[in-house]
Parts: sequence; structure tokens; C-alpha cells
Amino acid sequence: MAASSPPRVIGATVTYGSRAASCLATVEAMRAAGVTAVVVVDNGSVAAAQRDLREYARAHEPLVRYHRLGRNEGSAPAFGFAIARALESDADYVWLLDDDNLPQGDALSILLEEDGALRAAGDDLCAVAPTRAPSAEPDDVAEARRVEQAREHPREDRSFAGVELALFARRALERIGLRRPRMGEAGADLSYAPYGGLLVRLDVLRRIGLPDADLVLYGDDLEYTSRIVRAGGRIRLSRDAIVVDPRGQRWMPPGFEVLAMFRSTNDALLYYSIRNRIHRELRTGRRRSVARGVNAGLFWALCLLCTVITRRPSKLRVLRAAAADAWAGRLGRRVELSG
Repeated sequence: MAASSPPRVIGATVTYGSRAASCLATVEAMRAAGVTAVVVVDNGSVAAAQRDLREYARAHEPLVRYHRLGRNEGSAPAFGFAIARALESDADYVWLLDDDNLPQGDALSILLEEDGALRAAGDDLCAVAPTRAPSAEPDDVAEARRVEQAREHPREDRSFAGVELALFARRALERIGLRRPRMGEAGADLSYAPYGGLLVRLDVLRRIGLPDADLVLYGDDLEYTSRIVRAGGRIRLSRDAIVVDPRGQRWMPPGFEVLAMFRSTNDALLYYSIRNRIHRELRTGRRRSVARGVNAGLFWALCLLCTVITRRPSKLRVLRAAAADAWAGRLGRRVELSG
């Protein structure tokens, strides 16, 4: 019997601004990993970056397929465009990476192997996400693995803006030493995943459709990938497939999340992040329930406390607008993008 041909993988990435150098490094890494083609979506780059991207694509066509959008309308429309182009191809998989992601070693082969194992087990509606580390240094990779194994997400069928009373209480007990930190399995199922490094078969994407362009950015990838799980599928976190995802300058600092919202530096990104998160939560489970109401009350109580601590009432106004728009279903571009 003839050996089956290797799966065909098309890479896809979105870039903007003055990020041509990092984007082309990502494209080179995808090519080195063995993709059959790369879709590059230029989401409103400056003239010099546009020139560099176009020249690279011309030098490597038809392997590299360059598409320029006239204006940056956010990541959701741009990744939607990239995914639509991938769906038009004859590939089996699409490998989604941000324009500063660098897959390490045989990351793609590992993701393909783990996806194949899921399918062999009967999970045909699935995707595999890598472990993302800020660098390829062994200590950073080990820490990223530790954090991912310990990460515990709120139940979105009852949480509000990421706040869930039960999870809040568990984390508080951990901080004061009355509860041992959670240790998950080496590989685990996710409720959703970012685009960065996600490998998914195109037949899965045909079943879940395209990203919701009305989400604009921040959280659009999480809403999109959560559709796989809501439809009864699985997203597997790979321990061994590593993608370097430089953190860069944070618009929202690390630490206690609600306090970080009040210390954030970009109101537009804060608005979209919270609006889209609440929108996703309200589509998971009942919009109105006792648990949802309790968690909403806890969120706003924490917001009032953080307003006093930071003396930034303007952040509370941004959060109120985001929550009101999410509840009313007012999506799309509501405030001007910045940064």
C-alpha cells in the first residue's frame, strides 16, 4: 500500500505599522518549518514596511502571498481575511502566527503529530496550541510551561469580565498560603486559545466559520477558537511545541487583573478587551443568573476599590461603557484605535 502524503500546511500572519522585519522573520521561520505557502496580510503598514513586504513576496512568489488592506480595522477582520485565503487553498491545515512569533525547532511537526493523535482518538473537531514563551531560553520555556500548567480560567457560563467568585476565593487562599497552587497536567485541554501558533485543520474552520469582524480586536481570537469547544470539540495545549512570543511593552501590567485594568495605558485596548470578553461570556450560558449577578457585583465592587487606590475614575468610565455595549450587543468600532 502506498504511503500517505504528508499533510499540507499553509501559514498565515497579520502585520501592521513598522513591523516588517519581525513579520519577515516569522515568515522565514514558517518556511523553514516546511509550510507549503504563507499568507501575509498587511493591515495598514507604513510605506517603508509595505515596500519591504511587497518586495519579499515578489522574490518568493508563489510561496508567499501578500495582501494589503487599505486601513487597519483591527485583528479580527485581518485574520478573518487571512483565514478566508487559507480556506481557498488546497492545504489541509492552517498555522496561525502573530507577526513577532518564532516557532522553535520542530514545533510544527509536534503540533501535527498531536493533532493526528487527537483525530486517531476520534476527536475530529480539534486544534492544537503551542506553549508560548517570551524567549527560547530554557528557564523562560520552563516557566512558561509551569504557568500554563497552573493556569485556571473562570467558568464563562457564570463569570463577568473574567471575575468568578469561586476562582477569586481560591486564588486569594493561595496567596495567603491556605491552599496549594493548582498543578495541571503536562498537556491540557483549553477552553479557547490565541491565534499565536495555533494549528487547525481547514475542515474545522469550515465548520465554525470566520472570526467576527465586529469584535475588532482583543479577544476576537478567543471568541473564535471557543467555538470549537462550544461545538463539542477540543483544543489541546502542547507542552513540547514551543513558540517564542516576545511580550514587549505591556499596555496592561501583570498582576491582579482588575487593578491592572486601572493601571493600563491604552483606553481603546481596555475598552475592546473588556467589551469582547463580556460579549463572549454572555454567549456562554445564561445571560441572567444568580451566579452571573454575584460575579458582576464582585467585579464592580473591585472596580470601585481600584478607583480609590489608583485615583483613576476615567478607567471606571471606560469599563462601564464597555460593559454597557457588550450587554446591548453594540459591537464594531466604537472608539478610535490607538497605539
